[in-house]
Amino acid sequence: MAYVDLNADPYGGHRRLLRLCGNPQVVLDAGGSSGYLSSALAERGARVIVADVDDAAVAEALAAGRAAYRVDLSVEVPPLEPGSVDLLVLADVLEHLADPVSALQRLRPLLAPDARLVASVPNGANWALRLQLLAGRWQYTDRGLLDRTHLRNFTRRSFHECLEEAGFEVVEADLTCPVPMFRGGRISAVAYHVGRLRPGLLAYQHLALARPRPG
Repeated sequence: MAYVDLNADPYGGHRRLLRLCGNPQVVLDAGGSSGYLSSALAERGARVIVADVDDAAVAEALAAGRAAYRVDLSVEVPPLEPGSVDLLVLADVLEHLADPVSALQRLRPLLAPDARLVASVPNGANWALRLQLLAGRWQYTDRGLLDRTHLRNFTRRSFHECLEEAGFEVVEADLTCPVPMFRGGRISAVAYHVGRLRPGLLAYQHLALARPRPG
């Protein structure tokens, strides 16, 4: 059983991220837990490398036949050859780092010149959080938008600025707008398309496809 289950909803975060990934040859799933997300890329024929700080997750990735390293992305990168990675995945990782720009800058030399970066972050300006602030509340929880392990909050603009400051160019933006208790189907599709009308307010997650800038 995977460390985390892969969400099959075509409008959920996992499938929206995989849509942006294309068909890479070498994938670095940074902060990728057990590699549950990148396993779908392995099924496409990619060589997947998982880097995570959680010992149990790394052990599960190794048991599944993945190359995996215990890596604290806040201070280090996995021992890979420069330019050897053509897809870097950072799925809900940057918000857990005190200095995400520096982490991205350390990872960038591992990427080939035409590599892709696919990343997602929670929307720190989501309507539900705005209502909480208006009510004078800001309570952290075990998971979700106010996960107590988050060190940073992002808006769509600050997310893109973070990527650009680290030396990447955003070429496509996407989002998720889930409806509790409904995954897939017409309701999920309608919520997604409504979210695209006002992503800064309605998005639950912001997603981006980016490329390394030359130089």
